[in-house]
This record gives sequence, structure tokens and C-alpha cells, in this order.
Amino acid sequence: MLRFHHELLARVRTELNLTQEAAAAAVGVDVRTYRRYESGAVNEAAEGFVVRNASRRRLLAALSRELGIAESELVIEARATEPAPAPAGWRPCHAHTLPRARHFVGREEALALLRAPTRGVIAVVAIGGAGKTALVERMIAELGEGPHAGGLLVWSFYDDTRVEAFFAAATRYFAEGAEVPAGERPQRLQEALASGPPHVLVIDGIEVLQGSGREDSTYGRIADGSLRRLLMSAARGLGAARVVLTSRFEPTDLQAWDGAGLTTLRLGGLSPAEGSTLLEHWGLSAKTPLRPLVDRVGGHALSVAMLGSYAGMFLGGDGERAQAIALEPAARDDVQARRLLAVLAAYAAALGPEERDLVARLALFPAGADVELLARLASAGGAVAGALAGRDAAAIGPIVARLERLGLVARAGPGRYTAHPFVAEYFRSLLGAPPAAIHEVERAHLIARLDVHRPGPHADERLETYEALLLHTLRAGRTGEAASIYFRSLGGFSHLGLQLGAMSRGARIVREFAPGGDPARMTAALEPGRRARLVYDWGLYAGALGDLAQASRCYRIHGALVREAGNLEGLTTSLRALAYTERLAGALSEALALTEAAVEVASRAEAPGDVARGLALQARVLHDLGRVGEAEACFEKARAMGDRPFARRSFWAAEHALGLGRGAAARAEIEGNLEGLHELGWAGHRAHAETILGALALAEEEPDPDRASVHLGHARAWTTASGEVEVVLRCHALEAQICLAERRLADAARVIHEGRMLAETCGFGLFVVEFSNLGLTRALAAERGIEEATAQALTAARGRPSYAWGLADALHLAGLARGTGGRELLAQAATLRAALQHPQLAATRAALERAEK
Repeated sequence: MLRFHHELLARVRTELNLTQEAAAAAVGVDVRTYRRYESGAVNEAAEGFVVRNASRRRLLAALSRELGIAESELVIEARATEPAPAPAGWRPCHAHTLPRARHFVGREEALALLRAPTRGVIAVVAIGGAGKTALVERMIAELGEGPHAGGLLVWSFYDDTRVEAFFAAATRYFAEGAEVPAGERPQRLQEALASGPPHVLVIDGIEVLQGSGREDSTYGRIADGSLRRLLMSAARGLGAARVVLTSRFEPTDLQAWDGAGLTTLRLGGLSPAEGSTLLEHWGLSAKTPLRPLVDRVGGHALSVAMLGSYAGMFLGGDGERAQAIALEPAARDDVQARRLLAVLAAYAAALGPEERDLVARLALFPAGADVELLARLASAGGAVAGALAGRDAAAIGPIVARLERLGLVARAGPGRYTAHPFVAEYFRSLLGAPPAAIHEVERAHLIARLDVHRPGPHADERLETYEALLLHTLRAGRTGEAASIYFRSLGGFSHLGLQLGAMSRGARIVREFAPGGDPARMTAALEPGRRARLVYDWGLYAGALGDLAQASRCYRIHGALVREAGNLEGLTTSLRALAYTERLAGALSEALALTEAAVEVASRAEAPGDVARGLALQARVLHDLGRVGEAEACFEKARAMGDRPFARRSFWAAEHALGLGRGAAARAEIEGNLEGLHELGWAGHRAHAETILGALALAEEEPDPDRASVHLGHARAWTTASGEVEVVLRCHALEAQICLAERRLADAARVIHEGRMLAETCGFGLFVVEFSNLGLTRALAAERGIEEATAQALTAARGRPSYAWGLADALHLAGLARGTGGRELLAQAATLRAALQHPQLAATRAALERAEK
């Protein structure tokens, strides 16, 4: 049996000082394909490495030619006794340092659950201050620094809410330093977790990205689509890997796997014995009955710790004097939180003014602040500095250290400190200065590092600084200026989204303008037009990230805003965007009604360009519904208005022509747009166009998978940067078709599975049907797994019966799968394909004739 010598390929590339991207470009393949060779994924367990087609032979020749490796060295005989390399082991990666409880007691049952080598997701859920983070930190501390059989990565969303930064760190670690572009990181991380040893991924504080259930937000729903998909995949099972997360909210996205891939650990209060022990550790005398103190705060871990710290430091450990703290008047609403605030009130009174003012200022920075930032506030003087006035970093350091010993602040990383949310909530009330004035100091510091008049920053570091400037400008009360930074300096969606593909960043920024992260509550401090634009951009980002439900909600809110303002052109844009989103979800009837409404509103607004855009989308939906003649008439009506189809309008016309077998017309539509798309920098639209050109290469009388692969590589240049879900799905579909054309059936199975899982998770209904049909095509070619694939294809297609093309293909394939028993299915397919003017109607009729004989 032969195998591909991937270790040699990796070594030679490294010696030549080439990146994987550069090596892929040199041999003429997309980087995803190259990585499969360098990782050894092309070596199949049963067959080893098999050269089945001309495309693979050409790639071997290119690798040999460009990298100077003989083909005989690349394809070698596999030795059954080849020794496996001795594992070096994994050292933990603490992307963030979880705050360590100064004293930790009890929780043995919870720790036993976390210690067990389970798979899937363990969710530690409890109210704030119950000790979730302390519990997980103790588990991590017990594991030690290794080496371990698998990896351990620790990330805190309390410290860094940037999902893209999380994926960058996690992929770099679990993929062992591999260079992975931003758009590919979610999928690559899943692959690394699924195929590796028993890895552990710890995610603390995920509630900052979850809906609270208030103001129409969905309780427990994770706002970021890529993170939501990762956790759903982990609950389904990613090999031996497990994810441990903490949250105040139940992870409702994962409830379908509760008791299977999801284990929920609901953390209660400390027992009276545990609470008493904790108080003793803080210096309270065991001679005094301590249980009454524990009972007064309901065993709430943070409250017990704060009582112990206060009594130990300021009351000489006298538990009886601690009983004098008036808790009962505060016991309303969230009882434990109110009682804790009463403890903190007593604590604050006992602190020195500089300590009290430092915690109050630190409380304004949820992700933490370093001593240098606090020193900048101190140097500002006046109310901003408070009791810290005149102190430099050297003087502030010891104050922070003392507060850390008291448990009021915790180390969030090297030189950075943070306060627990409950502690921060109370001390913010003692600030004595307008929060806006404090953020103004940091805003001025950031402005000094930027030329804010230069539009369209590209470098990640510059983007980070602009984002920080925007947030401090917003929190300084300068809402209009913050919006200007987004629209002008960052360029809004047209630059962040369309050109840079920074979808997660864009979504995170626009959320900041809406209290509670709710688009329906977009800040009233902006004039209506800007509010509407922010909500519309939010929908664009959400759709690109695969959150179709959120995108639709944003477009409906945008529609209400522009309708109220009497902006008919804005309304027709909103209706089209909503129709496009509903079409992707598979709600074709609703999408058609929305396109009709969009055309009607555009006509009333006397906006011929918008009428043409609405007609083009209406034609595309009619095509999906199988109303081919009406679709043709709609396209003609748009052309008769003098409209020159561009971008998506031309794509819809090309897809319509391709569906009808008019390859030349489809190609002309796309190729006439490429130059204009390039000039505008619309890389996402260009990627969509490349996938259509790839499909055209496979639809020719003599399919050309090599040319299709080139187009696939061009399209993936965008998805590797952006991760835009619709284009990722299009790339998966094209790659699956290429694999089938080249008889690479194992590769086809992998790609089809990935595509279907992504489409199902994100709710892209039409793609679910397409990947199910591709799965049946692959099963027929492999002559195995046919019954299961048939059932899956028919279920998917019949679940979306209005999608006539998908249903027709499913019926045809299912008829083939059932042989002579599939006559009825083939007859239905023939009738439907005839109505669709389907170019493969002859194949269905021939199969029907064979079945009838």
C-alpha cells in the first residue's frame, strides 16, 4: 500500500521558508487542498494514497517541480511496522488567567464531574458570584502545567469579547501553530478538536454573548453564529474533545443534546459547613458560631468571601461584629446580590479614599485595566483623578496589590486587573466623577495614536485602536462622533464587511449602539437615518455570519424605522434584503411576497433602479419555485427598463440561465461583471461569481474539474478572510461536485457532511436540500450507504416542497437508487423536470424507460 509522505512535504516547505499559502500558490491549488496533503489527510485508512485521476497526477508533478522533491520520495510504500512518533505532550495555553479564589473550599461533587474524562460540553451555570470561575480555575490548577495527552486552552470572554480573537488563539494552539486565515478558523478548529487527542477547551463568561431574555432577546442564545456553531458541534461530538463553559444563563442553543452531549452543572450556594470553613480561612474565629453569617447570605460564595475579607481585615476576625451589617433591608429582587451590596457598602466605608476611588475607576473597564491607564486618570486631576490625584504608576501599583490581597480586585493578565461584576456594580456608584469624563481621558490617549481622518484602516492593530476609540467615544457620551468613526473612519459595512470581511468586528461594533445588544433599542441619541443605517448594517453582518434569524429581525426593524420616516427608497431596500434572507432560509413563498412588495414600493418612490433590483430578485425566487416562464418574464421586464444587471442581479440571471442549461449566457453575465467588481473591491460578490464560473466549468459537455478548482481557489480567497457563510456553503457545494467529477469519493463525503452540518446549523434551507442531494449522488457512485442517503434526500426535499429544483433532483436520484422500485419517483421527477425545462430531463426519461422494462 502506498502513502503520501506528508512529513517530507512539510519539512521541505519549512526549509524553503515558504508559508502554506505561498506553497499552494506555487503548485496551483487552493490552500485548503494543499493543507490536506501536508497534514496527511489524503492518506485514507483503508486504501492509503491512491492516484485516481489526472488532477492528482498534475499536482504531484507540480509539487515535485516547484519544491524539488522527487515523486518517488513523495509517494512511498507504507510500512505496517512504522513506529509512531513519541508524543511530546501538550502544555496548557492560558490565553487569559482566570481569577483565583484567595481561599477555595468544598465543591467536591462539582470538581469530580469536571475531573471525569467526559466528552461534549459541560456547562457550569449559576448566578453571578456563585463561584463558577473559581471552580473551573481550581480544576485547571489541579491539572497542572503538563505535559498532558491533550491540549488545554483557557479563554475568558469577561476579559476579551472578540470572538475572532478567540478563534485566532484557539486555532493557533490546537492546530499546533498552523497558519490559518481568519475565515477558515472556525472549521479548522473543529477539525483539530475532532481529530486530535482528548483536548479541553475552557470558555469562561460566555453570558456576555448570550441573550438575557429581556427586551425581546432570546434567553441563553449565543449572539455570535460561529461560536454557536462550534458549541453545537462540540455537543454533537468532536472526537475525544470536551468544552467546559461558564455562564449565568442556560446554553439554550445546546438543549437538544441535554443529557447526551451536554451536561449542565447548576452550581448552588456553599453548604453551611463549607461557608464556615471559608470564613475561617479569611481569619474569622471559629469560637464564634459562623453558620448564621453563612445563612444570612444564602451560602452565596462571593458574599461569604467578602464578609470574611471585611471581618478579617477591619473587625479583627470578630464574627459577632460582622453580624451587625444590615442585610435584611437589602433583601429584595435578587436577594443574594442585594445582600452582597450591603456587605460592600460596609467594606467601602472602611477603605481608604485612594483605594475606594481606584476600585470605582477600575469598575468602568469590564475587561480590566492596567496600572498605566489608572495612572493616566490620576494625572488628569480634578474629579477624574479623585483621591488618586498626583500618584504615578509606581505609587498606584502597591494600592492595586493591597486590593488584590483583599479580594476586591483580581489579576486579569500580566499587569492587568479587573473587578468582579458585582463588586464593580457597587463601586461604580461611588465614582464621584462622570463616567463620560473618565472615558474622555482614554479617548484622548487613543486619538493621539491615530490619524482619524485617514479612511479605511486595514491593519488589524489599527482596526483594534479604531474600535477602542469608538467605544470610549461612545461611553464618553459622544454618540454622534462614535457613529462617525464607524461610518467614516471604519467605512461601515461597505468597507469593514464588503472589502475587509471583518464581519464579527462589525457586528460587535454596531451592537454597542443598542442597549442590551437589542436592535430594537438602537440609541435614540442619533438621528433616525443613522439609527436605521446601523440596524441595516447589523442585519448584513448577521446574515454574513450565518445568523439568518437575527438578520431578518434587523431588516424588519429597519423597515419600521424607514417607513416611519417616510423613506420609501429605504423601505424597498429593506424589503429586498429581507426577501433575500428568507429565500436563503427556504421560505420561498414569503420571499416572493416580499419582492412583490419591494417592487410596488419602489414604483411609488419613482426609483427605477430599485424597481429593476426588485424584479431581478423576484425572478430568482420564481425560478426557485419552478415558475420558469414567469421568472424569464421578470428578467426581461428588468432589462426592458434599461437596467444593466450588475453584481447580485447578474448572478441571479446567470444562475437562472445555468439551471436551464444555457451555459454561454450564464458565462457572459458573470464575465461582464468581474472587472467592475474588482474595481469596487467587492471581494465577497466576486467570490460568489467565481463559484458560478466553477459550476459552469463542470456543466460543460466535457467537465473540467481543474478549471473549476481554479475558480474554487479564487472564491476561497474571500472565505478564508471573512468566513461569510453563504459563500462558504457555495464553496463546499462546488468542491463536492469537483470531488465527484474526479471520483474522489472519500473527499466528497467529507465536504458534503461539512456543508450539510453548516447549512442545518445556520438554517440555510435551500443548501440543506442541495447537500442532501449531493450526498445521495455520492452514495450512488460509491454503491454503499444508498438507503440512508435516499431517505435523507427525500426528507430534506419534501420538507421544502416549494423548492421545485431541489425536489425534482431528489426524486430523480431516489428513483435511480430504488431501481425498478423507483418507477413512481422517476415519473414524478420527469413531470417536474419537464415543467422546469430541466436540462437533464432526458436522463430522467431514459432511467424511467429502463425501470419500466
